[in-house]
Amino acid sequence: MHAIVVIPAHDEAPTVGAAVTSVRVSARRAALRLRLIVVADACTDATAHAARAAGAEVIEIGANNVGAARAAGFAHALSTTGPETGSHPGALPWLATTDADTQVPLDWLAKHAAYRGRGADVVVGTVLLAPVDGADPVGRAWAAEYAEKITADGHRHIHGANLGFSAHAYLSVQGFRSLADDEDVDLVARLRLSGAVIVTATDLPVVTSRRTTGRAPRGFARTLGALHA
Repeated sequence: MHAIVVIPAHDEAPTVGAAVTSVRVSARRAALRLRLIVVADACTDATAHAARAAGAEVIEIGANNVGAARAAGFAHALSTTGPETGSHPGALPWLATTDADTQVPLDWLAKHAAYRGRGADVVVGTVLLAPVDGADPVGRAWAAEYAEKITADGHRHIHGANLGFSAHAYLSVQGFRSLADDEDVDLVARLRLSGAVIVTATDLPVVTSRRTTGRAPRGFARTLGALHA
């Protein structure tokens, strides 16, 4: 299977290298052909340099908009993907996206591939907070609240940090929209309406940062910030 992974990044020089490395290791573990693109969006730091140094392909834009960044990454990748991937739906690449302050597990892409093999058009994963030493009241409060949307059959969370979908499904709904936040929720809602087969997976969580000042106005960092208050 050919996988394309897009990571949007706005001033993420300290963390983007680890994010890129985790995806590349996951692809090697799954024996997948990987094209990994970091979209350096309106960056004023060394994000682009750090991403390239870690082994990513980098495109630079000035939108300062996470939806536009994810869309740009996939548009670039799909417009320049070689003909060897084929033109029929089953031969098109698997697409996935995560965040520049996030690290994916070793089996992340292997499990995406397994779900795809069982008929999934979309895989919606979960997140874990990066661990801390000592007492962690915020982490416990977050975990308790987060667990309320997890059942034996799946979950009701949607994170741009842990999403995968077939290129056919993605293109059928015209991809990500240029939204400053909730671009992931919007995409999954349109995929659901399209009739795509959606798996809400709890067995491939990614580890994301605990920062409370995020890049998206109503993103994950805002949720953590409310728990700190």
